This record gives sequence, C-alpha cells and structure tokens, in this order.
Amino acid sequence: MSRRACGPGARSTTPAQCRGSGRDRGLSPVVGKTLELGVGVLFVALLTATFFGGLVPEYRTAVGAELGERATVAAAERVEAAVPGDRPVGVDRRVTVRLPPTIRGDPYRIVAVAADGGPALRLVHPDPAIGGRVRLAVRADASVSGSWTSTSPSRVLVSTTDRAEGTVSVRLVDAEADRSGDAP
Repeated sequence: MSRRACGPGARSTTPAQCRGSGRDRGLSPVVGKTLELGVGVLFVALLTATFFGGLVPEYRTAVGAELGERATVAAAERVEAAVPGDRPVGVDRRVTVRLPPTIRGDPYRIVAVAADGGPALRLVHPDPAIGGRVRLAVRADASVSGSWTSTSPSRVLVSTTDRAEGTVSVRLVDAEADRSGDAP
C-alpha cells in the first residue's frame, strides 16, 4: 500500500481518492469545542469541591462564632437594662428579647449560669466552635435563672422577691412559658 498525498501540489492518482479526507476536517472544530467544554466543567467542579469541602465550612463557622458572640452580648445588654439599679419596690417587668433564630443553620440556647464574679449568660450551640459567655453587670443581690431557645420569642421577667430587702429575681423564659405561667 502506498500512501496517498492530497492537496495542492501533491501527486495523487485521481481526485476521487482525496475526497474522503476532506470530510474528516469538519469534525475538528466539534472535537476541539467538546474538549474545551470538558476542561471548563472539570475546572468548575474542582473549584466547587474546594470551596464547599474546605473554605466555605470554615468561613461559616467563623461567621457563626462572631454572630454567637454578638447575640450573647445583645441578650446580656437587654437583661442588664431590664434590671433596676437602685432598691426596687414592687418591680414586675417583662422585656422582649430578639435573638437570631439560627446560627450556622442550627437553633441554639442561651442559658443563665453562675460565673466566678456573679451571674452570666452562656450560648449553647450544637457546633462546639460556636459559643460565648458574658458576665452580667447586675445588682449583687439579683438572682438570674432560666434559659431561652432561639426558635421561640424570648422574654426577661424581672420581679421583686423580697420587698423589704429589695432583692430582685430575673428569669429568662420563652414566650410560650410566660403565657402559661410555667417558667423554667
């Protein structure tokens, strides 16, 4: 078998023998564009896997931690504003507290705890990287108890427990518990 050359200046036996190779040239742009498309899809898949596998979850956790700290500080400010500073007589307050419903896609709780120097609020979240603790600047004789769930409207109930002494009870309750009278 001899190799046949086709094209200008090439020696071939007949023009009909060279027509078959001209049809193959029409596939070159299609194959080239298909390969370019495959490389583009592979590039997008690689970027997506990188972002959602590593960068985005870390970013979401960092943002969640920051939002958790801000929510805890804002809740502490509302509790501190609800508690009277001087000797209260006959205090009965209900203050609504607005919390973000979720942090990093999960509901959470804010719980009153006893800290070293007095009462504090602590954020409890399913992700251990998200949390926070803020000491409350309230009267020394104030007792703080209860918890809030982020998915429920939250309230601070402040009342005088001993009218003669002026001691104050601060309870964190969800709105449903406040309506029914069953505070946690």
